[in-house]
Amino acid sequence: MKIEEIAEIIAILKQTDVTEFEIEQDGTHIRLSRGPRAPIAGSHVVGPTLVHANLEPAITGSVNGQPIAIPASTPAVAETPSHLTKVESPIVGTFYRRPSPDSEPFVKEGQMVKKGDTLCIIEAMKLMNEIEATTSGRVEKVLLTDGQVVEYGEVLFLINPNA
Repeated sequence: MKIEEIAEIIAILKQTDVTEFEIEQDGTHIRLSRGPRAPIAGSHVVGPTLVHANLEPAITGSVNGQPIAIPASTPAVAETPSHLTKVESPIVGTFYRRPSPDSEPFVKEGQMVKKGDTLCIIEAMKLMNEIEATTSGRVEKVLLTDGQVVEYGEVLFLINPNA
């Protein structure tokens, strides 16, 4: 099972009331559960323990018997100045800044864009969805990196329409 497929499952679980999910495919066993962090049956922690200051619930589980913890959400965008336009994701998927791994990004910070220009691609269920600029202006901030899982409504870019 590919990491992108696992990321899609996690994104779907975040949008539902499902608290546990388990799958075995091609010799890989994955168990995900949402709720307070608790030891996974049969797991042993070796070495120092990582303490999280984050009090949000997390999705925890194991892959091939190894415990994992995945944050329940990405950090929120800090207060956005009112003169900047947010470009939000219309879907859940995987964020890509470039059309292919060996290509240049669609846009870079500081670049001028026109309304309708392609800013990125979000892959959802093997479909590539081009995300377009909602306004003309200068790209002030690119908030994600290639391969990150993005949720519905998550801010992807900040554009200054007054530039």
